Amino acid sequence: METNNRTASAVGFYSADGFFQPLASLTTANLEFVSKSVYELEIMLDENVQLERYEKCAQIRDEIIKRALARKNR
Repeated sequence: METNNRTASAVGFYSADGFFQPLASLTTANLEFVSKSVYELEIMLDENVQLERYEKCAQIRDEIIKRALARKNR
């Protein structure tokens, strides 16, 4: 008996701009960004650059890139 482990997750969250984040892909690092739109993430990125919070900047940058790649692969 074979099982299909590649089924798409139907449980997750939508951001303000419609990006779907499957529950299985959430981590404590990106949980903060689930409800934010890309525009809001870019504003957060600018604020954190000014405050020199570079680790937070890297997390926000990674989230923006992940969403851009997901949008490109649709």
